[in-house]
Amino acid sequence: MTKVILIIIMLAPLLALLTGMAAAAPDVDLRTMLASPVDLTIYSSDGKLVIGHAHFTIKEHGKTVEISGETHYQVGESDWERIMLGYQPGNPLPVISSYHSDFLAANGAPQLSEKVDFNSGEALCRWGSQFEDDSYGDTLQIEPDTYAGAASIIPLEYALKKGESSVHFHVFDCAPKPTIFSVDAKLVNGDVHWNYYPGDLTKMGLTPDLGWLNLVARPFIPDISVWFNPKEGFQYVGAAKDRFYRGRHQILVRNNNPSREMRSAARQPAPSRVSTDPGKSSN
Repeated sequence: MTKVILIIIMLAPLLALLTGMAAAAPDVDLRTMLASPVDLTIYSSDGKLVIGHAHFTIKEHGKTVEISGETHYQVGESDWERIMLGYQPGNPLPVISSYHSDFLAANGAPQLSEKVDFNSGEALCRWGSQFEDDSYGDTLQIEPDTYAGAASIIPLEYALKKGESSVHFHVFDCAPKPTIFSVDAKLVNGDVHWNYYPGDLTKMGLTPDLGWLNLVARPFIPDISVWFNPKEGFQYVGAAKDRFYRGRHQILVRNNNPSREMRSAARQPAPSRVSTDPGKSSN
């Protein structure tokens, strides 16, 4: 018995070290994970027209991460997004602390403004004239695995990097009131080809989990698909999604080799009136 106790005492420091290493998962470097900056070309829902460009950057300041994005459409509309995240002990993924996005019409009038303080739970959805009540506010119970906007691809890419075929998390959206959806994301079996990006890709389909309402509401919920490149560490390459709740459906495609002109176009406001003649656009 004495020998057993002695062995346990001798092994205790090693066991403590191994336990600590397992508990302290390495933090994710979003700049590397998402390969910041990210330049996107935006297509119409049928894929026939280029309707805009977007530019996203990820900056890390110690334990704080900032994701900022700007999108400009050829019709003059624009989207602006800022997400602040921070790392917490024991969680390799950054947790959102605040989210703010603005969707503007061609004349600069607000179509939708989304704002959430993830620490207090205070959320605001301020609409233009799309809904009868222009503004909805609420205090939400926000789980640590809740994401919003561009940050919603973080749990997807992280799951794929770990070899998982599905992931469950939460997403904030204005629908039209402040709402947190429970989301199930599943991998489409096998490599897939996408007309907008070269090579064999990985595709994940996202479905909001509404509980017993799934049977009733599922036909009215738009499908969201996200593509990743397995040869580049499952780097995000694009998505098919709505601009916002009940907004137009559009296709976002990462620029494989973004040119200087493309990056410049993404950063500059587009003219208020630009011809969208199908004969002058390409896929």
